[in-house]
Amino acid sequence: MSRRNSIFYALTRSYVFFAFTIILLDVFLFALWQQRVDRKLFDAAVPMIRASEVVRPDYRDIPSDTIERFEGWVEILDEQLRVVYVKGRKQDQTDQYTLPAMMDLFRDGEDTPYWVSMTPFRTVNGEAHYCLVKLPKSHLSQHFAVNNMTDRQVADFMKWSIGMLALFVLLLVLNVYGYSRWTAAKFTNPLSAIAAGIRSIGNGNYKKRLRYEANYELAVIQEHFNLMADRLEKAEQEKQRLEENKRRMLVDISHDLKTPITTIQGYAKALQLGLIRDEAKMQRYLALIHDKAELVTELIEEVFELSKLESPDYKMTTEERDLAEFVRQLAADFYDQFEEKGMVFNWKIPAHEVNLSFNPGLLYRAISNLLSNAIKYNPGGTAVRLELEDASDHVELVVWDNGVGIPAELRERVFEAFVRGDASRKSDGGTGLGLTIAKKAIEWHEGELTLESSPGNTLFRVKLAKRFAGKM
Repeated sequence: MSRRNSIFYALTRSYVFFAFTIILLDVFLFALWQQRVDRKLFDAAVPMIRASEVVRPDYRDIPSDTIERFEGWVEILDEQLRVVYVKGRKQDQTDQYTLPAMMDLFRDGEDTPYWVSMTPFRTVNGEAHYCLVKLPKSHLSQHFAVNNMTDRQVADFMKWSIGMLALFVLLLVLNVYGYSRWTAAKFTNPLSAIAAGIRSIGNGNYKKRLRYEANYELAVIQEHFNLMADRLEKAEQEKQRLEENKRRMLVDISHDLKTPITTIQGYAKALQLGLIRDEAKMQRYLALIHDKAELVTELIEEVFELSKLESPDYKMTTEERDLAEFVRQLAADFYDQFEEKGMVFNWKIPAHEVNLSFNPGLLYRAISNLLSNAIKYNPGGTAVRLELEDASDHVELVVWDNGVGIPAELRERVFEAFVRGDASRKSDGGTGLGLTIAKKAIEWHEGELTLESSPGNTLFRVKLAKRFAGKM
């Protein structure tokens, strides 16, 4: 929106328009008042200077005393506009008029020396003539004044003056009312909408949005208010989602801890009571207790790791290293695990150095979780590939397998806590936090972890920018 539509320009335009309207109103009413006063008072005060008032069929009997007192005179013109008779002392030399000259005579300008009045009439002989009255303007302005008005004239003057004043006040009030309504529509209404919107947001209604047309500044407020409301609504939704996740996570933690702890308690109680006499069975029970204890320890460690990554107080340190060598070492660490399960594991890593700033512990945890999931949830004979791709402004790490894939109903939620690929929550299926921790670790590197899965194919893609400076 242009700043030409700002409040300053709008108020300036409105003030100018308001002032212009008042001026026009003053001029109109003054002209109307003057016309009425002139017609009523001037005509009454000087009734015998107009041609229509003094003309007589016998023009020799024309009463010209008032006219001559103002040093004017009366001319009688025939049909050819020739002067045939003059009453009073004629002060010009005109003895015949032309039509243009007559038109100029009646043009009331500053350069015309006479005030004139003319009327047609018929003489006693029935001839068509014109009666023309001329009064010098200078003498008229010097001698004419409405000084001796009658009581009726005074009453008429006061009535018209008060009437014009009342009309002016009425029109002024209407003008002010119209201006105030316009101001309310332009400014007060948007401000009221803003106040109502703020109250609504304060009451927790984050769906409230402002919808009005206004000047630049108010439109900017509306835009930023709606942006703020959008962010608050998203923040509230995210807060509710996190609270739901925490609630669900507590339920899942309770479930995942209860099963192995119950198993440990049962086997430990049996051993304590001496119910197990067979040495081989006793060793098997002890091994189960050990395995379940390790599972509980792993779950607690991963919950702690996830809490650490989700904490705003967590400070991540980075160092610049050769990512190619880092991934090569990671692949070597997992090679034996793939061999033991009878899976085919290969990798594709550039021979040249790929220098990148990252946190070795977090990145190792993220990639190892992806590889561990491939081992846990796929059968023997599955092919798994680890690739490092070096682009101009970023690097990509790809973990692919042709195993069972991830069910369609879990693909949207696979990075949420305690979501497992087997969807059955078996106690031997892992903690369900591996992918959540992996995604958080990649996000701390300002990277992306995405899933591309179909039946028989699972591909996790990690994208890291080379210009990453590290979160401090």
